[in-house]
Amino acid sequence: MAPRVKTTRGSSRLTLENLESLGASRLARLVLNQAEAEPVFARAVRMEMAARDDSGALAQEVAKRLKTIRRSRSFIEWEKVRAVAQELDQLRAAIAGPLAQTAPGTAIELMRLLLSLAEPLFERADDSSGALGGVFRQGGEDLGTLWCHAGAPEPSMLARDILTLIESDGYGVFDELPEAASPALGKEGRAALREMLLERQASLSDAERRRFDYMAGWLLPKLADLDDDVDAYIATVDPDRRNALLNAKVAQRLIAHGRCEEALEWIDAPTERGHNERELADLRLHALVALGRKEEAQAQRKAIFDRWLDSQALRDWLRNLPDFEDFEAERQALDQAMTFDPGVRALAFLVEWPDLKRAGQLVRSRLDGLDGRAYDVLRPCAEALASSDPVGATLLYRRLVTGVLDRGASKYYPYAVRDYLAAGRLADDIEADAGIMGHADWVDLLRRSHGRKIGFWSQIQT
Repeated sequence: MAPRVKTTRGSSRLTLENLESLGASRLARLVLNQAEAEPVFARAVRMEMAARDDSGALAQEVAKRLKTIRRSRSFIEWEKVRAVAQELDQLRAAIAGPLAQTAPGTAIELMRLLLSLAEPLFERADDSSGALGGVFRQGGEDLGTLWCHAGAPEPSMLARDILTLIESDGYGVFDELPEAASPALGKEGRAALREMLLERQASLSDAERRRFDYMAGWLLPKLADLDDDVDAYIATVDPDRRNALLNAKVAQRLIAHGRCEEALEWIDAPTERGHNERELADLRLHALVALGRKEEAQAQRKAIFDRWLDSQALRDWLRNLPDFEDFEAERQALDQAMTFDPGVRALAFLVEWPDLKRAGQLVRSRLDGLDGRAYDVLRPCAEALASSDPVGATLLYRRLVTGVLDRGASKYYPYAVRDYLAAGRLADDIEADAGIMGHADWVDLLRRSHGRKIGFWSQIQT
């Protein structure tokens, strides 16, 4: 009888140490077998071997494959896109890694060749997964990094090159390029790029200007941020301050630069739509605190709580009240939360605070108004109430179950089953005079109302 070999659980784990322990010969056989079965893996192995020999061999291997891909014209179905993206990412990594270390100039040429494949590949591939887009966007960022470490052209030439790439980019491939290339551009190059943008805008007709701004207009605020120039950023937005989203971005930058009075002017400007109210409210509070306007800051904290039931705003408001006023103020605020609309938000706040007693009272008084589809709130609230208020928790679980069955949402039946069973587990903790229907009676009612939903009941029976 052969002796039993004692092994440890970690000896079969795929770690670097365990693989090295196999030895070169056994690993080589494994790699060869896998390479014969997986063409993408085989090409990755060939590139590793080429990189071992010299940078010229690696560059030749990468260029040959990129040119082969460029010549292809067949449509790439969605199930094959990930394999293509995987190969492109291997080529990108080879260019940005070993090739960039030994032949940076060649690496830049090949990265640009890889990026030139973006448009033709997007046109003949179903990239609904976004796999190809991710590889090309990373390649665009890599190109900027390569310029920073490989002796980029003179700043104004580099600026022109970047603008040309971005203006012809319809897929967001070069969205990260300006920031990645910023060290190579330097202040001089960024200024040159800004000047080119402004000149191009001024030279175009209205229709041409709209297209250009769509493709490249985002560069102006990006350059302002790269220079940490808040005034240059402000120059890129609507001076009438009608856009709440942009107003918030301006205010954020002004506050960061200690210009809080100006920030308040942007925050309080009347806008065409009431978007971004919450962000503007928070920014207003930050500005008031920075300016030392304590009474206004207190009023803003309370306003944020009143509008959104923000627990942190309430805590900060209570903390800044005069001594001995906080207890009564907290009681009034929690009573106020009991009537807040929507009820789901009020319940979430009370559980988070926590005030489980009031949370249970809210469940009882406003159960019909709690949206049974808000499972992301109702289920954790039911779990929080289970030990201290099994009645309140049971009512929430029942609400979750009927919320699914009333809609006939069969794909959510497994969740409804879990909630059904959770309600059943609490049945013994509920006293007979608790004021709610007993579990058995509730199940009977459920069967009368939804007895034909076999997909649900079959899971209960099993």
